[in-house]
Amino acid sequence: MGTITLSLPDELKIKMGKLDWINWSSVARHAFSRTLNDAKELELIRKVKEISEISEYDNREVKESVFKEFVESVEKTSKNLKSGKLKPMTLDEFNKWCDSI
Repeated sequence: MGTITLSLPDELKIKMGKLDWINWSSVARHAFSRTLNDAKELELIRKVKEISEISEYDNREVKESVFKEFVESVEKTSKNLKSGKLKPMTLDEFNKWCDSI
């Protein structure tokens, strides 16, 4: 397990010392984990906003599962295009595909 060192204001350290029954390392690990999960969600939102035509001011709610499925689909398609497994459509192919919908 990795180790980090934190600097705290003296007053905070004193207050924490009075609550010696709390495992502060566990509290910090939990806070770090929550923050990383929040950052991952924000990154997904940023990616969707980049490729979406929906205004950021649109306040309709989107189910999280639909949102995640959309991002996963875009990432998979992007990966397949980059690896050559998938070939980009020509404009004619795209127009035919649009007409078929």
